[in-house]
Amino acid sequence: MIVLFGHQKGGVGKSTIAINTAYQLQKKYKDIVLLDLDSQNSAILFNQLRESEDLKTIRCVKEKDIGFSAFINEYANNKDNLMIIDSGGYDSDINRAALIRADIIITPVGIAQIEIFGLQKFRKILKEASEALGLKVKTNVLLNNVDSRSKNRLKELRQYIKENKEYFNLLDSTMYSRADYRHSYGDGLTAKEYNKKGDAAKEIKKLSKEILELINNLN
Repeated sequence: MIVLFGHQKGGVGKSTIAINTAYQLQKKYKDIVLLDLDSQNSAILFNQLRESEDLKTIRCVKEKDIGFSAFINEYANNKDNLMIIDSGGYDSDINRAALIRADIIITPVGIAQIEIFGLQKFRKILKEASEALGLKVKTNVLLNNVDSRSKNRLKELRQYIKENKEYFNLLDSTMYSRADYRHSYGDGLTAKEYNKKGDAAKEIKKLSKEILELINNLN
């Protein structure tokens, strides 16, 4: 299976969530790989941090290291294996190619007004991909880096997503602004490894469970 964390906008938390989700799900699959399409190579750098601390890593590759089409075909629609893609925060041919091959797309968004503008642009990409394929390409929106005090903005964003259900599905999971996400990455640790009983670890566990449910519900 291919789970892609994608958005045409950078800085939405794709890499942090992709990394933590991959490590949370690793025991569920015979073969798991992280494909890092982000120009910042956050997943690759995370693995390097782990290697320097003699910590176990998940296989992580860049596009230039693989034959993209053949490699991605090994995972598409294969429920025994899992590829998690951290796509770039920009629109490009390779990101679109990954988008249309993904079994599940997840789009993290914050709750600032600019996030709605970003979703509007991403909706256009999804519409164009749908027209090119002749089938509906839909993403699962994940509210991320949420400040619980911003209830009105959160309500507005949820409403916008629900009004555009043709291309957006709002996930039940919500990721709040947590120091554990920032601190753990710098140590080459997942949120669970950094603070097993912390709220960040609980959020990743809930999201991972929801992703498994989405996979199991695929035809």
